[in-house]
This record gives sequence, structure tokens and C-alpha cells, in this order.
Amino acid sequence: MSITTYLIDDEAPTRRELRFLLEELGEVTILGEAGTPSQGLQGIRECRPQLIFLDIQMPGLSGIELAEIIRALPEPPLIVFATAYEGFAVEAFNVEALDYLLKPLTLERVARAVRKAAALLRLRAALAPVHEASEPALGADKGEVKRVLVHQGDKLIPIAPEQIVFIRALEGEAEVHTADGVFFAKSTLTTLEAILEPYSFVRVHRNSLVNLSRIIEIIPWFNGSCKLVLNDRQKSEVLVSRYHAKDLKQRLILSS
Repeated sequence: MSITTYLIDDEAPTRRELRFLLEELGEVTILGEAGTPSQGLQGIRECRPQLIFLDIQMPGLSGIELAEIIRALPEPPLIVFATAYEGFAVEAFNVEALDYLLKPLTLERVARAVRKAAALLRLRAALAPVHEASEPALGADKGEVKRVLVHQGDKLIPIAPEQIVFIRALEGEAEVHTADGVFFAKSTLTTLEAILEPYSFVRVHRNSLVNLSRIIEIIPWFNGSCKLVLNDRQKSEVLVSRYHAKDLKQRLILSS
């Protein structure tokens, strides 16, 4: 499942921009949006999202005040503030905000907030009494990922991160490409990204996650995008969107 999300901001252009960035990232389901705090509170009660993006300076009720109300709800969502003002950071974290984004918003910062949310939601699920067998396995001591559990028919197979070449999101699951073949995992791309980031994996498209150590060639493409050639048997090619190309170059320590 993707992270269910709700947007609350009194400025329609900001909501449109945030919606665009989240849709570009993928693996986030936007349940709705609201232009006032009262509409937002009603929407949260009805939709019960896992994550909300919340403005602070709004008429009638501030985002900080709304967050206090939201925290009292059963199973309250994670809160990411998105504001043009730096001066509310202390108040934001006093209401246990997950992150604090300054406008104008960027894909990189929104992506980081979504990764934080994915990691925390996954941790909560891991601590729940019932564990899903298809979720990636965690190390016992430090929470370090040792294997990702994938499906092959009726079997579950543990795969080390370094064996993975790239991962592509499908509807309801992830397609995991290795040097030995293609497997499937019942995890979202956002969840896998948060887990595999320490192992030099990077999002290159809303549908794709790539192991940096498996890149053997970068081919310039259209409108600032590029293609990656990977070192599996098929020499697979993966498209890098122009929105992710800059981050990829930084991760590879390349000059733009």
C-alpha cells in the first residue's frame, strides 16, 4: 500500500504544486485536500490519512492549533508542516511534527519528508503484534536491513541488497530485478526506498529505484532526463526523470 495523504493549505496554487510533487514521487495516495482548517479537520476524520501536509498561517485557526486538535484524534496522522515562515519550527516540533518544509517547496525536500514517513510507518508496523511475512526483514539489534523478502511462486526468498540491480513499482507490489532474475515483493517503492537508501539505492523515477553500484552507463535523453544502463544480464535501461537527474548526479558525484 502507498502512504495515504491529505493536503491542507489556504492557497490553491500551493496545493496544486504539492499535489504535483507528490504525484511525481509516486507511492503516495492523495485522499483529498482542503482550503480551510475546518474543512481539513473534517476531511481527516472522514479519510483517516496516514500523513498530512499542513500550512501554518491560515485564517481562523493556525496550523499549529489544528495540529493540537489532530493529535487528540484516534490514530492521528503524521504531520508535515509546509510554510513560508521559519519562525514556527519550535512550535511545530512541540506538536510532534514529522518535518518542517519551507516554501517554495522542492521535490528533494518533499521526497525526504515522504521517506521519513515511510520509515516511521514501517517501524510502527514492525512493532505491531502481527508481522506481514512479505515485508523486508530487519536485523535484530540495530534495525539494519539484512535481506529483502521476495516471492517466487509460493516461496519466500531472502535477497541481500547488493544483489538487487533495480526495482520497479507495479500495482500493489514491486518488481525486484537481480542478476539472477526477476522477483516480486509485497512492498511499496517508497517503503523499499526508505529501507535501502543506506545501501546506495536512489529513486530515479516515480516508478523506479536503482542500485548506484550497478550503473555502467548514463545516456543523455530528452528535456534534461537520461537513461541508465545497468549491469544485469539484459543490460537493462532505466529512465531517469529530469526531476531526479540532479539528485542522481549529486549522488554519483558528477558535474552537471
